Amino acid sequence: MPEVGTRRMETTLPKPDWENMYSKLDVQTKRIYEVVEGNPKEMHIQNLRSDGLLAGNSSHRADLELVVYERGGLSSDTLQAINSIGSDDIVLDWLRDNNQEDWSSNNENVRAIPRKRPTDGKLRVVFIFGEHGRELVTTEVGEYFIKLLSEASVETLLPIFDNDRLFVDSVLKALDDTVVHIVPCENKSARRIVETEDGPGPRTVKLLDEEVVSKYPSNICQRPNVRGVDPNRNWPLYWNVKSSRFQLEQEYGGPAALSEPETRLLFRVYDSVEPLAVVNVHSGMHGMFTPPDYSPIMLNTAASLAEMKLQSQLNQRWMDGKCTVGAGGHAVGYVAYGTHNDFVHTGFGVPSAETWEIAGNWFASYKNCMETYNPIEKDELKEYVRNWTGMALEHITHLHQGLIPGIRSPADKFSEEVASLPEPNTCGLTESHVNAMRGLSDLALGRGDKLERSSFVANAMASTPTLIMPTVNEEDERESPVDSHVGEDMGAGVTRNEGVQESTEDSNRYSLMMGSYSIMIFGITFVTFSYFVYRRFGFRASGRRVGRLPR
Repeated sequence: MPEVGTRRMETTLPKPDWENMYSKLDVQTKRIYEVVEGNPKEMHIQNLRSDGLLAGNSSHRADLELVVYERGGLSSDTLQAINSIGSDDIVLDWLRDNNQEDWSSNNENVRAIPRKRPTDGKLRVVFIFGEHGRELVTTEVGEYFIKLLSEASVETLLPIFDNDRLFVDSVLKALDDTVVHIVPCENKSARRIVETEDGPGPRTVKLLDEEVVSKYPSNICQRPNVRGVDPNRNWPLYWNVKSSRFQLEQEYGGPAALSEPETRLLFRVYDSVEPLAVVNVHSGMHGMFTPPDYSPIMLNTAASLAEMKLQSQLNQRWMDGKCTVGAGGHAVGYVAYGTHNDFVHTGFGVPSAETWEIAGNWFASYKNCMETYNPIEKDELKEYVRNWTGMALEHITHLHQGLIPGIRSPADKFSEEVASLPEPNTCGLTESHVNAMRGLSDLALGRGDKLERSSFVANAMASTPTLIMPTVNEEDERESPVDSHVGEDMGAGVTRNEGVQESTEDSNRYSLMMGSYSIMIFGITFVTFSYFVYRRFGFRASGRRVGRLPR
């Protein structure tokens, strides 16, 4: 079996193997219904629909499945929550009661939606798969996860997880007190485009009711929904703020915040279920991120610091350390605005909102979307599915044990177990984060004076620097195909602000630890230099240089 994350040289552009590896959406959905119907005591599935926002002549209706699992039997509280999921009116009411300008600037008027349900009951977790059409591997993990939960027992889990009885026992104990909610495929319209054979001539894509020629040659590359809106840029927090690397075809945030049926459906689920933890599963690289996506500096809170430590532990256990860990806006290599997890964390007050990037090949051409976002070898796919499902189960055990502050534990303290974990080298950390992490660990392990250590932590968190990232200047943008419906420029031609500015107060005392940006620049420089040396001095004994054919 190949090692997870291995690379191969690209020769031809692969396509999904629908017969032997990947399942088309309708086939997958049918199997999921059969699994749930086979365990009606512990599982429930329902289909939710939304009309979305009519923008000019552009309309888009969508649906998704919500699968719910509760070991031992669905409780009345769980059934009440899922049966009372409201209509799009829930979203429209929230939009009327909130000023989008406040959310787009994330100012002092932004407030989380108040919780109606107490947080001391069962742990409620939501996993989202298939937010982008081309990320096929995510829905494979989602289906396998549902199947595994449907028959979860010592006998079924032991063979899958190397007969690790301690791990299996901890998983089952956590599942006894957890309600797991799974969206197996959020963005169905994009997925159906991926499954459609390419036609003759240049490929075109929708931007609302306009058609434009795509940069990407194949339907396999479809990321946004059928009308060209990225569901992961359609959320209110920093909506319509565009980074200096903004790509219209890939990151269009829609004619308005929460305009898309995909985001409205998830909003309605969160409003009713009120989860304490959410995991949004993607592919395109190996990574585990926490908010924010809009800044390369991670939040300096006990919960974020604990999550970083736990993610690093999961990364070593399940992925041999291949994942980049840290702030989403740093670890992935760019900042993003209007994202799902940033709003879930801020708007719904969900203490743990993680993004998992479960597979990817950065060495593949951008045209080769199949390999860029998905394993293309059958054994490798099985290994990814098994490992990330195991990681999801272990993540649930961490949540259940109260290892993430604010979930079944005080919001401002480390547990002894978290404090004992080694300090990870992750993206988005500053000296302030390291000091806060060490102070929290000292408090949990009883080291030093309690009052002094508490003051040290508070000062470290208060002195966390901020970064103002370069964004697109609206007045300098070119016209785009959607101007007539949006009323604002959304063009791909951009002007950059002057550099990145760090907050002035004591900012020169802090520096970002080496992360993905630095590693990427170093790697490119090293490869370029190595190639130059190879070209210049290679095969000198034969009297010719590499790359030049003999005459």
